[in-house]
Amino acid sequence: MGGVTITLARCVSLLFALEHVVFEPQYVIGIDLGTYSSGICGCPVDPGNGDPASRRFHFHDQWPGQPVPSMKNLSALLVSPEGEVLTWGYEARERALRQPGGTGSPGYRAGFKMKLMDRADSLASPADDEDEEQDTEPQTDTRPLMDDAELGAPARQLPWSEHSSLGQAEFLTVELLKRLRERALAQVSMSGYLEEDVRYCITVPAIFSDSDKHRVRRLALEAGFPAEDGRLVLALEPEAAAHSARHRRVRVPGEGETEPSDLATPGRQIIILDCGGGTVDLAAYQNDEEGHLVEIGLVNGAVLGSNELNQRFEDRLLADRLGKPELVQQLKEEVPEAMLQLSDQWERNKLSFGPDSVDEIAIPLPSAVDRKLGATVRKRLARKQRGETAAIVVTVEEMRDLFDTVVPEILDLVDAQLTEVEARGNATGLKPVVLMVGGFSNSPYLQHAVKEHVARRASVVAPPDPGSAVLYGAAHFAYAPQTRARRARFTYGINVSTTFEPGIDPEESRYVTSDGEVKCRRRFAKLVTQGDIVDTGKDATDWYTPVEGHQDQLTVDLYTSTEENPRYVTDPGCRQVGRIKVDLHAVMKLALADRKVDVSLGFGETEIRARAVVRESGKEAACSIDFASDY
Repeated sequence: MGGVTITLARCVSLLFALEHVVFEPQYVIGIDLGTYSSGICGCPVDPGNGDPASRRFHFHDQWPGQPVPSMKNLSALLVSPEGEVLTWGYEARERALRQPGGTGSPGYRAGFKMKLMDRADSLASPADDEDEEQDTEPQTDTRPLMDDAELGAPARQLPWSEHSSLGQAEFLTVELLKRLRERALAQVSMSGYLEEDVRYCITVPAIFSDSDKHRVRRLALEAGFPAEDGRLVLALEPEAAAHSARHRRVRVPGEGETEPSDLATPGRQIIILDCGGGTVDLAAYQNDEEGHLVEIGLVNGAVLGSNELNQRFEDRLLADRLGKPELVQQLKEEVPEAMLQLSDQWERNKLSFGPDSVDEIAIPLPSAVDRKLGATVRKRLARKQRGETAAIVVTVEEMRDLFDTVVPEILDLVDAQLTEVEARGNATGLKPVVLMVGGFSNSPYLQHAVKEHVARRASVVAPPDPGSAVLYGAAHFAYAPQTRARRARFTYGINVSTTFEPGIDPEESRYVTSDGEVKCRRRFAKLVTQGDIVDTGKDATDWYTPVEGHQDQLTVDLYTSTEENPRYVTDPGCRQVGRIKVDLHAVMKLALADRKVDVSLGFGETEIRARAVVRESGKEAACSIDFASDY
């Protein structure tokens, strides 16, 4: 049995991307899939739209049930107890507020996007596996460390009430995406184009893992989005916002005698602070000489978005006013529509509060909530609010205290990203710019806190309507992504077998192949090192060969590590995150030695990309990459 064994000295080479048919769209659609609200906008791909600064977008600002024109509809669905979606968006909220409530009433579902980050059970430790026969050329150790059920396959059909939290979030996301796609296609049709002319871009939080992004793509396909290569792309929300701000010629004020400049200035370092409904995401980029973005900071972020502040309002202030958290939960179960109305009132007041606010805020209690309050609760309200019982009164000090449950953590994230950017230096002498985008960035209190915190280290810019930056950026990204390179979040590698080194490799990893070679299994063959800047057009490529003539599929296990140079896939910080499968049915007639397959992995794009080509014929083989559900 011949073949080449991978050694760490010859692990992989970075090659140009394999040539393949590139989809050329005639129309592009950007979709901002938000926790609180979602929107769509698009434009034709034509010479008139070639200059991004003057690109003409078509967007929706008329939605059923909306109180005022808005570029986004609510990411919300009204769902019957049986799991039937009755309506969505503002109309869902309007109907929820009108219905009587009680057992058997449809439920208003919102804020479900972040539940897509939920994790299943942990993967089994490789050390717990029983030895199995190798089923590919000895360079790869392909014994199954991961059950295929863990690789993001669609869940079996269950009644609505029996779905897990993650299962319900997936169902709701699919239904929301279906409706966004229907609206997008109506726009495309009215513009005189066909569905097969369209490229879509859907945004995802920067803190989503490869598995989370893989899940969003899978759900989008279930919702009817195209599966063909190049027709559906994902963009990180901060990156989309950077595209939008640069193309809209957002200006950075000058300091001292320096003139104002725009974000596209070569050498300019930009930290995107994307404060949305669910998450706060940060990413850092630098403009290269050609005007493209190069990611220079490792993505960071946390679940600290506007919804988190809403939760603190409920857990701390509302529970304090009513006496106990259990009563708040009881009201949410018994009169959910009224509690939604209360939440809407809080939302409006929250975004108008600033550092110089001096007046307390009174949030009227909906009548359905008021009727549920007993004498004890009313006495408590009167005692805590100087006699006021018809509203929740929030003092200026209490508002500051609520904001300060999330703002310091956001500032810590800004510090971490800014420190990393400063460590790189900048030959231009320009200060870094913190660009605030996302709906929560409308908050005057948050804007002031960020500006004060980084005053000596960076400029801060919050463009008009920061909540639309990601939406416009998604369409720009679909039209022409302008990110040249990204930084690897982890060290990536594959599980391989190499020549056994006595005295270095542990005896339990030693095995002998059928042709007498002594090998060490479970070596970590590194593809990319954590923090590497990886060009979007470059792939990590190596070749693989099946061992037995009957094999009709190659399987390669993908690992990450938090260390730079792990030796084994069982080292601390290593975990199996995915599996690459290559279909060999098309080459089964070839001699075994001629079934070498070049497998290429792209780490420089929003998603890890896999491609396989049969070396003998030069033809592409069907190749897929699945990610573990707990990664």
